[in-house]
Amino acid sequence: MGSQHRSYYWRPPRNIEEFLKLHNLDHWPGQIIFRDKDKWAYILRKIKEDSSFNSIYTHLWENVPRRYSAIMIMESRLEECSILLKNHASKILEWEKVVSTKGILGKLEKYEAFLKKHPKKKMIMLSDEMQTRNIEGCNFAGFKTTELTKLPRYLDAERIYLFILKVHNFDEKVEKLWKTYFLSEASIALLHDSFWWWFLHKFKPDKENQDFLFDRISESYVTLFLNIPLSKKDAFFQVYPDCLTQAIYVTFQEAFPESSNLFNDKFKEDLGNNIYLWLSGMKPQKGFWTQWNLKELSTTTIHGSKKAPAKSEYDRILKSQERIMNR
Repeated sequence: MGSQHRSYYWRPPRNIEEFLKLHNLDHWPGQIIFRDKDKWAYILRKIKEDSSFNSIYTHLWENVPRRYSAIMIMESRLEECSILLKNHASKILEWEKVVSTKGILGKLEKYEAFLKKHPKKKMIMLSDEMQTRNIEGCNFAGFKTTELTKLPRYLDAERIYLFILKVHNFDEKVEKLWKTYFLSEASIALLHDSFWWWFLHKFKPDKENQDFLFDRISESYVTLFLNIPLSKKDAFFQVYPDCLTQAIYVTFQEAFPESSNLFNDKFKEDLGNNIYLWLSGMKPQKGFWTQWNLKELSTTTIHGSKKAPAKSEYDRILKSQERIMNR
């Protein structure tokens, strides 16, 4: 430590003057000279293109997981559970051959006798909306800007769309892709608002609410249109107007089974003309609905079960009288 040499410690410049002096500059920033102007122009143009809305949206669409993947996983898991359940049930049936059932039957007989001796009455109270099975008994609840008006009898728009896709019998890969767009928020809103607009237009006119609904229908369509990738737009919007028309038709059939006679050929024709004009600006070919799987649409519910035969007017009157007498 006897050395007399002084150590030198570097410190960063504290102001612009010291910075300029340190780097032997007269001013800052210095002028940048591009040797290859065409190359830099290309790079700048590429950066601009890559940062555009369409480029960013396309990248996110292709790389970010979407909600439908969770639905696919759930469907796959349900199929696995269904197989496990069938295997388990088959084993139980096989055990019945081995295990004596005398003791079990005796207990069941005692339990049945107990239930007969002490019956328990159950009353299921349905809301007015659930009981409404015809057009006359249904009214529009009114337009709300912050939420969609529920479909009658608590029908689910997603379930209706899935039923339509199944009836259409698309290719499996196409159906999986289309399902994402059909179940989007904009598409769900289109079904809700279009159904109620047509309900008011056809059966219970209300110009003010129809105007509100139409404005939101327009907004939802624009949103849906912008959310479909450019490469898929033409193919999707060739089938969407027809599928939306079918979805609205099925909603009327499911919501008002006692008014099914009103949903005749003219009803389908008028409905389709209206939806096609809204979404494509052109009417469909006359009788377009004859290409629908009408047998499936008219005999199967959206849940896959068979519909009960339509009741006659006489049967409905008898049921109404019976309901009144039991009050």
